[in-house]
Amino acid sequence: MLMLIWLGCEKDGGFPGDTQGDAAWRPEVVVCPGDTGCETNAGSLSAGASAVSITPTCFESWTDLDGDAERDDDEDFLDCGCDRLCEGDAGYPGADEGENDGVFQAVWMAGFQNNRPAQGVHDELWARAVVLDQGDTRLALVVLDVVGWFYDDVLLTRQALPADLGVDHLLVVATHVHEGPDTMGLWGEKETATGVDTDYNTWVRDQSVTAVSEAVADLREVGSAVAGEVDASSYHERGILNVLQDKRDPKIVDTTLSTLHLTDTAGDTITTLVHFGNHPEAMADENGLLTSDYVHGLREGVEQGVDYDGDGTLEREGVGGTCVFVTGTVGGMMTPLGLTVETPTGEIYDSYTFDFAMSIGRLKAEMALDALAGGEALEPQLSFAASTLKLPVDNYGFQAMFLTDILSRSIIDYDPSEPISDENTPWVETELDHVRLGNLEWLTFPGEVLPELAIGGYDGSAVGTTEHELVDAENPNPPDLSQAPEGPYLKDLMSADHRWIVGLANDELGYFVPEYNFVLDDTLPYFDEAEGDHYEETNSLGIRTAGLVDEGAQQLMSWVNAQ
Repeated sequence: MLMLIWLGCEKDGGFPGDTQGDAAWRPEVVVCPGDTGCETNAGSLSAGASAVSITPTCFESWTDLDGDAERDDDEDFLDCGCDRLCEGDAGYPGADEGENDGVFQAVWMAGFQNNRPAQGVHDELWARAVVLDQGDTRLALVVLDVVGWFYDDVLLTRQALPADLGVDHLLVVATHVHEGPDTMGLWGEKETATGVDTDYNTWVRDQSVTAVSEAVADLREVGSAVAGEVDASSYHERGILNVLQDKRDPKIVDTTLSTLHLTDTAGDTITTLVHFGNHPEAMADENGLLTSDYVHGLREGVEQGVDYDGDGTLEREGVGGTCVFVTGTVGGMMTPLGLTVETPTGEIYDSYTFDFAMSIGRLKAEMALDALAGGEALEPQLSFAASTLKLPVDNYGFQAMFLTDILSRSIIDYDPSEPISDENTPWVETELDHVRLGNLEWLTFPGEVLPELAIGGYDGSAVGTTEHELVDAENPNPPDLSQAPEGPYLKDLMSADHRWIVGLANDELGYFVPEYNFVLDDTLPYFDEAEGDHYEETNSLGIRTAGLVDEGAQQLMSWVNAQ
């Protein structure tokens, strides 16, 4: 079906003008302090945090006879209604919504294959919010345990925020969990059907507003703000391979795990933000239980303490408060899949179990606690700015899925009554954001950033382990590193000592692949991947994306640095 839609389209060229040379350019979404309503950031910093569940409350389970998490025709669903309890089950409260109606109320799980309906819940999924307030300036951050959250939903959430909350700007970041509901559309029952439940997405927006409201109610004067970081590759003899591996050449990993710890004037933790780039997919594709994957173990470890062997004895004390995990550079491909994980207490895990996933989370929790212990006290001064950016949808498959509403996101700047061509290519509008808090900066991106775009590393200095080469000698289609960009790279655009590249922020537009190493299959480009390490191209908007995003970031940061 997708091929038939695409075959009716022509491709030949086209690129609208930009405003890079406009000396009067200013971020048009928000500038605080500076815009009306956020004129100053004078006075002390206040912060509040909250956690609100977004775990689906109504779905039915099914019988997975072959254990592959894909529902076959001979695998019956359990028509037990929202609570998944049928007559005769322990605790059965009586019939509820959807029970014995013959209709499968499914939650389609995102991140791997189609036709993966959830069977139950392992741990809660969350909307976790942090609100920062200084003077007239108030910023809200919501981090969702979802695979991705489109810009359309972000704008709707912003519109739903009550004015009396006083929020000048809202950032929404996805943790990119691969074991939660499909919030984008790619992972429905079949490739030609969306997996999105619009009622669920609406509820998540409502829960996000609730989370912000509760964080505002929790606002307390900050007594201490500490930013810290550690090298995650320094914790094991195999380097970074104890928590993640890079599955795409060139092997380049941003091994920096960063934290921001805010306490109130009484010394109690308000929130701990942890920033790192690694796909939350440790449970892999045969899991049927909703979970936030290793992120659950990380947050629990920071809040409550780290217990590696489960004997009830903490190897590290937690710091309390609300821990919020913020996604970093996960592209190209930062993943825990294929690892053998060893804990400091000697447990070894090499299969995709919850012990495997939680151990990765606990290892990162310990790193985060180390980063806090060795962190730098900030003199917090809050400011932020955001600008929009337009990107072309060159990916034929994405074009088809946007046109058929499989992908639940708007496209713009094309004539829907005419065939798609390079003179009539759909575009998307998205957003880049910059946040500064004293000697800490965030630069956000609406998708999955490859680490090399952020840090370079083409000289082999960022492999993160001695067990991998920069480029695998057996790669049949290796990158030509002589054509790699020389920089400045994204982190070079920032001036603070603590620099976070935040991915999947306010949108999820797939992978941002550098143009020099963007290779498409000759026969079915975007549908099939080229030989070698080129999966990411099939889930990218196109070859122009990384360059345009870099230009947008350069423009935003040029303005920020001139202030």
